[in-house]
Amino acid sequence: MRLLVRTASGVFLLAVLVAALFLGRSYLAALVALVVAVGLFEYRKLWGSVHLGPNLLILVPLAGFWLFRYAYPQVPAAQVGLVAAALAGLALTLASAPANRPVARWAVAIGGGLWLGYLPGFVLLLYVGGGARGPELVLLTAGVSVLGDTAAYLVGSRWGRHPFMPAISPAKTWEGAVAGFLLPAAAVGALLPLVLPGLATWVAFSIASVASLAAIVGDLVESQLKRELGVKDSGRLVPGHGGILDRVDSLLFVAAVMYSLLALAGAVG
Repeated sequence: MRLLVRTASGVFLLAVLVAALFLGRSYLAALVALVVAVGLFEYRKLWGSVHLGPNLLILVPLAGFWLFRYAYPQVPAAQVGLVAAALAGLALTLASAPANRPVARWAVAIGGGLWLGYLPGFVLLLYVGGGARGPELVLLTAGVSVLGDTAAYLVGSRWGRHPFMPAISPAKTWEGAVAGFLLPAAAVGALLPLVLPGLATWVAFSIASVASLAAIVGDLVESQLKRELGVKDSGRLVPGHGGILDRVDSLLFVAAVMYSLLALAGAVG
């Protein structure tokens, strides 16, 4: 039953992404902004459980300006706003009582803005930088995360015997991790040259392999955060998965890696 619920939720989210991609840039930007907003809510709630909830006057503007800069890089106000949010946020800590740990809360807000504002912007960069192939590139990027997560879950739950990073996530196994790396690396590596005909095959497989590794790291990062804060899931919004952060944790890392490496290879603008 859990697998069925998990699959249905995944299919629904993928359908929403596909619809946004083919409706156009504004719809994709709105979807990414919505995911960021929910992610920020979950992030603040997580840290609030240990009395380190980041100040919304720092967290929200910072994440928003980072995301806005990627959606509309030609607007110089976005850069000005980014600097203002960071510096004004640090200045605001002086107005808080020392017992509230204002500098620690500022650091948590900066980290949240970086994670949930800066990284999601790479999804928009892939879409815009890929030109006519933008939708396919975003889908391949999501595919790395989805295929890796699915393979790791199915293989790990069925044949997993050897713990993988048990101090961070006791349920993960080496068998699942290897499957979660190999399937997206092979599938996306094979499909990338079809989407970008000028991309050499060895480059495509190299990029897909690094992206698959990034997906594993992204998942472990969020697992470590939840372990430090003593929670199982970031929320309950996505049945079978948990919260939005539980669903996009690996995707955020993958998008940044995919765009950066494709740009380095001269395949995207």
